[in-house]
Amino acid sequence: MQFITQYKGLPKQVYILSISRAVISMGMMFVYPFLSLLLTSKLGYNELQASCIVVFCSLAAIAGTLTGGRLADTAGRKVVFVTAALIIICSMTLAGFLTETQLIIPLIITTYFAVNAILPAVSAMLLDWSDSENKTECFSMMYLASNIGGSLGPILAGLLFYSHMSWIFFSMAISFFLTLFPVCFFIRDIHVPIKVPAGKKPSVDAPKEADLLRILLNNPVLMIFILCLALLTLCYINLDFMLPLQLSDLFGLNAGSKYSSLIWTINGIVVVVCTPFIVSYTKKNHSLFNIGIACLLYALGFGFYVFSESLPVFMVSVLVWTSGEILISTCAGLYIADQTPATHKGRSMALYEFARSVGKLAGPLASGFLLTRFTYSQSWLFIVFICLGIDLIIWRLYSCVRHKS
Repeated sequence: MQFITQYKGLPKQVYILSISRAVISMGMMFVYPFLSLLLTSKLGYNELQASCIVVFCSLAAIAGTLTGGRLADTAGRKVVFVTAALIIICSMTLAGFLTETQLIIPLIITTYFAVNAILPAVSAMLLDWSDSENKTECFSMMYLASNIGGSLGPILAGLLFYSHMSWIFFSMAISFFLTLFPVCFFIRDIHVPIKVPAGKKPSVDAPKEADLLRILLNNPVLMIFILCLALLTLCYINLDFMLPLQLSDLFGLNAGSKYSSLIWTINGIVVVVCTPFIVSYTKKNHSLFNIGIACLLYALGFGFYVFSESLPVFMVSVLVWTSGEILISTCAGLYIADQTPATHKGRSMALYEFARSVGKLAGPLASGFLLTRFTYSQSWLFIVFICLGIDLIIWRLYSCVRHKS
C-alpha cells in the first residue's frame, strides 16, 4: 500500500496542478497526432511541404518553451499560464471555423508556441509548492496525470477527425478553458519575481540574477546532461517514427498500424501501473543514478527490435523501455532544477522541455537518414549504441557528483 499512500498528504495545489496537467495533455493530443493527416488529406499539401510545416511547429515549440520559462521567473507563473491559455483558446476557436483553409496553419503554429510556454510555468508552480521531501512524488504524480490525459486525447480526436473536424479544435479550446478556473481560483502564485527599480543597483544582500547561459557555462556537468537528455529523447522518438514503419514492413500496413496502436496502449497501462512502484523503490537514489539505469533499460528494450521479428517480443519489450521512460520523466527535470538557482525554476523547467523538444525535432531526421542507408535492425542497433554511450557519460557524471559530495 505504500505505493499508493506515498501520494497522500501532498499539498492540495499539487493535486490541482496534476489535474490541470492531465487536461492540458488531453487538449494537446486532440490536434498533435493528426497534424500530418490534416495537412495532407484535408489541406492538400504533399509530404515534403507537410514536413516543413511540422518543423516550423517544432521550432515554435522550442521558442515557446524558452520564452515561457523565462517569463515564469520574471513575470510570474500564473501570468504566463493565463496569457498562454487565452491565446490557445482564441487560436483554436478560430481554427475550428477555418479547418478547410490555409489560414489554420499560423493558428496551429501559434498554439504550439503557447502550449509549450505553459509547460515550464506549470512545472515551476509544482516546484514552488513541493519541498525536498516530496518533490519526486509530486513530479511522478504530474507525470501520471499527464499520461492519462495524453492517452484519452487521441481516442476522442480519432472519433472526430473525419466527420467532425472542427470539434477537434473546439475541444482543445474547451479543455484549456477548463484548466483556467482551478489554476486561477485555487492556486496562489507564491513566486515573487525579483525586480530592481530602474536606475538602481541591487543591494549586496539581493539574490543575483544570473543569465541562464552563464549558469550552463559555469556548470559543465549540467550542460553535458542537457545534451544527453536531448539524445535520449532522439532515441525514444524513434518509437513514434521508425517502429510503426518496421511493424508495417513485417506484418503489413493494416496489421502494423493496429500493432503500433497496441504498443502505445500497453505503454500507457505500464506507466499508470508501474510508476508508483518504480518511484517508491528509486526515489531515495540520486537522479543521475536512476537515469543511468534508464539508459540501460532503453538499450535493452530497443535491442529487442534489433534481433526479433516476433510480435510477443515486440510487446514484452514495451515493459522494459517504458520503465526507463518513467525514470527519466520523473528524475531529469528534478536534477536540472537542483542544479539551477531558486530564481530560475521556470527556466530550469524550460531547459528540460527544450532538451526534449530538440530531441523530438532531430529524431525523425536522424531516422530518415539511417533508414535510407541501413535496415531496421541495423538502425535500431545504432540507437542501442547511442543509449549505451550516453549511459557511460551519465555514470561518469554521477561519479563526479559523488566525488564532489
